[in-house]
Amino acid sequence: MSSVNKLVQFSPAIRKGIAQVKRDVLGHVPQIQERTGYQFAKKQLTGVYLNQYYTDPIAKSARQAIPGFMTELEERQQAKLVQRRRQGKGPPKKGSGARSKKKK
Repeated sequence: MSSVNKLVQFSPAIRKGIAQVKRDVLGHVPQIQERTGYQFAKKQLTGVYLNQYYTDPIAKSARQAIPGFMTELEERQQAKLVQRRRQGKGPPKKGSGARSKKKK
């Protein structure tokens, strides 16, 4: 029995080498009591999917290519503004607002 114990008892350098080979072959990672970030790192990246879902608006590039280009929202706002001006309810001209009338 004592001869078996002598075979199992290796020097610290040999034990360290065996542990290193064991980690390399079996893929074991030494247990440390710290967060490694591995779980976060192995997550699938979502940036590509977010870019596909939230596409860039084409209004800026369309304005450069087509002079006078307006989006549907801008067209509706412009039509509403024209209609309100005809009714006399549009915004005042520059410099003729309520604040300028308070001055002398």
